[in-house]
Parts: sequence; C-alpha cells; structure tokens
Amino acid sequence: MQEEETKLTYDLTYKDVIDILKIIDDSTCRELHLELGDLKLDLVKGPPDGSAPVTDPPAPVPTAAVETPAPETVPEKTAGTPPAAEPSGIPVRTPLSGTFYRAPAPGAKPFVEVGSRVKEGEQVAIVEVMKLMNSIKAPENGTIREIRVENETRVEMGQVLMTMDPPSERKKAGKSAGRKKG
Repeated sequence: MQEEETKLTYDLTYKDVIDILKIIDDSTCRELHLELGDLKLDLVKGPPDGSAPVTDPPAPVPTAAVETPAPETVPEKTAGTPPAAEPSGIPVRTPLSGTFYRAPAPGAKPFVEVGSRVKEGEQVAIVEVMKLMNSIKAPENGTIREIRVENETRVEMGQVLMTMDPPSERKKAGKSAGRKKG
C-alpha cells in the first residue's frame, strides 16, 4: 500500500508575521518554534542562554544637590508620542510599534536627511521590533521635508516619522529658479 503524502502550503504576509510577534510579545511564552513548509521561525524572548537579563545598577544618589538642567533630549528618547496636529505634506508612518533608527548601523550615514529626494519604495528608516529590523519605505516619490522623530526613539504604530513634499512642488521651484539664471 502506497502512503499518500499531504502537503500543506501557507502564504504568510508581513502582517501575519507581525501579528505572531505581537502575540508572543504579549504572552508569558518565552519560546516559539514554528515550521510551515519551508518557513522556519524560532523566537526566544530574553537572552538565548536563559540567564536573567543584564541590568545596570542604579545610579548613586549624590550627597549634595547640584542644580543642572535636565537635557532636553531625554523626553524625546523616552516618549514617542505623536503630535496632536496632522502633518502637512505626505506622511511617512510606521506600520508597527518599536524603536526608530535613521541609519542602517550605529555611526553610519542616515538613510535620508531633510531635503533628500526619494523614490516610492526607497528605504528611509528602520523600526526594530524584538530584534527584527523592519524597513520603512517612502510611500511615493518626493522630497523629505521634516524628520519628526529622534533617532533611537520608541514609536507607536501609525505614528508619523517624517513628512515629504510631492515631487511637483520641488520641481516647480527648481525649474523656475534654474531658467532665470541660465
């Protein structure tokens, strides 16, 4: 008698993987091993050796009061709250919550700066979720007008990371200025 092999196929979308990551992140589960056909996914929360996470000891309390203003960047690093006003221009939003990075690696040149011209689908940033780096891409052609989030800041799903001007606004200004001089 011949054995019949049943083969199941699954089409996981990017959103499906993010949903799985969120479920694991919100659960008490420390590990997940998932195999679906050729897809193999191993997730481990915390250090791989099973030891307790390393934390820095608390800072010593100074004996004398020192009046130094707190750095203004501290609130930006800890809070990624979206501004109340809706941005003008084309918003570049994060599809998930995580840590925002402007460059591919520490010390590397940022993907974009204010004034950078980008094409639809071009990578403009990274949002890290559970050690998984997710590319943030330009929603359409344009020029970066404003970067609204500081590097290494926690961001929330749907938050505007940067705004863009459509290419037509940039081209009109450039063409009229260029023809008058030449």
